Amino acid sequence: MDKIYDINFYYIKSDFCHIVNSLAKKLRYNKILVNLSNELEMNFLDKYLWTKEKNEFLPHKIFTEKLYSKDNLVLFYGDYLKIKNLLDFDIILISPKVKIKKISNLKKFFFFSYNEENKQIISSISTKLKKKIKKIKCFYEFDKFKWKTIQIT
Repeated sequence: MDKIYDINFYYIKSDFCHIVNSLAKKLRYNKILVNLSNELEMNFLDKYLWTKEKNEFLPHKIFTEKLYSKDNLVLFYGDYLKIKNLLDFDIILISPKVKIKKISNLKKFFFFSYNEENKQIISSISTKLKKKIKKIKCFYEFDKFKWKTIQIT
């Protein structure tokens, strides 16, 4: 039987680093991957997560470090399907700079875009994946960390 996926689209105005920091805190008890476009973007987010908060930090690893079962947040770049030791994760946050070719293996996908909302693209994707999607949600950031739901037809 095919897996069923939850898909979340976010049209964002805030910096992706801020979004990851906030979302990772809310989802901290889940196993989360953050798919970045390249090593530079990964290193930038890595440094940001270690230094953003003065009194606390968001524990995480990059995929080249030794990972343990308690590591819940891992940053990486490249094709998530090719990274074998990361497949026990449930959630993936996908940078606005990344395009993935296939939805597979994980339970929840969070896509981010700086482009204006485009219901046609969302509708097209949901039509192509309708047998594999449990639910699809779309949000538009109308102000810093303030979201409106986009209705999908």
